[in-house]
Amino acid sequence: MTENPFVFGTIVRGDNFADRKKEVKEIASDLTSKTNLIIFSPRRYGKTSLIFKVLEDLEKKSIICAYVDLYPATTIEKFANIYASSMAKSKGGKLDEIINFIKDLIPPVKLTVRPEGTSDIEGGMEIELSRGKSDINAVLSRLYDLPERIATKKRKKMVVVFDEFQEITKIDGQEIERSLRSRIQHHKNVSYVFMGSQMHLLGRAFESKDRALYRMGKPFNLRRIPPEEFGIFIKDRFRVGGMTISAGNVAKIVDLTQCHPYYTQQLCHEVWNYRKSLGTKSVETDDITVAKEQLMRNQNYAYTALWDSIKGKQRAVLLAMAKTGQKEIFASDFREDNGLGAPSTIARAAQYLEEKGLIEKNGSQYGISDTFFEEWLKRLD
Repeated sequence: MTENPFVFGTIVRGDNFADRKKEVKEIASDLTSKTNLIIFSPRRYGKTSLIFKVLEDLEKKSIICAYVDLYPATTIEKFANIYASSMAKSKGGKLDEIINFIKDLIPPVKLTVRPEGTSDIEGGMEIELSRGKSDINAVLSRLYDLPERIATKKRKKMVVVFDEFQEITKIDGQEIERSLRSRIQHHKNVSYVFMGSQMHLLGRAFESKDRALYRMGKPFNLRRIPPEEFGIFIKDRFRVGGMTISAGNVAKIVDLTQCHPYYTQQLCHEVWNYRKSLGTKSVETDDITVAKEQLMRNQNYAYTALWDSIKGKQRAVLLAMAKTGQKEIFASDFREDNGLGAPSTIARAAQYLEEKGLIEKNGSQYGISDTFFEEWLKRLD
């Protein structure tokens, strides 16, 4: 039985990944030339899938790669364990060799290695560093030299990716930033990638002159996939799934989703399911409408809960944006026509909505992140 060729809601790999050839090439080139990168993007733009594709290509060139997911880092101790575990899971050497590196860097330290199936960290194995809590900053400071130690020993380049880097702001972030910079600025064989979806937090860390990581890397703003590129991918994936789709219907899909990577895959997934249920192999225009309505029904509970979590002016601004399609939300006519008050009031509401990932800022303009939530809002009485 043919599987649905459109995948969303997880890290997408292989043929399921919408190529982003230009971005893959640029990022790989920068990292190969030892340039640090700061990758900004709103949620669900596929930045993690993108970086996994880049790392896959770099590993084929014998570059050692380590991926550090900071989302579970709720404490500084957890952060240290995640960092050490990620180094051990890189292809920088055998586990015993990495452990010896750690012991050399941080004597005396007790390491507990939890095998696959007993750890909550992706990839199974987890290293736990046991020292007094008062020493954790010193432990981390030395641990930051581990990638350079691995790269030097192996006589290879290394790339370290910090995903959801803004999470460190919740665990003594500025101390981590200072300690991290003091070490990695001396590394000659390692490139670093700092990624995150809360763009305002990343911006403060890397663009504020009073922060330790100011201009620590090249900014890379990941944008939506261009319609021409996405169209080729959509048509090809329907073909893989045993169906044909016209250029006009591809255009209708990307127009509905505004080329948002997640929501485009989601809508195509529903279109394929619906057409499959009918037992025919050509996507019709009406199929897209039916699939969209099915998607809206599936998301109704989640959208209702999301709406209930928004209060006051945040609701008013979001609803006005949806009903009017206005992107210049500080314009006087928009504020006056919708009774939104002073620019400062809108600024506070916009900051809240942006932090929640409900709206995106592009220059002076704002847009609602989820095109289907925007449609749901339009339908509110």
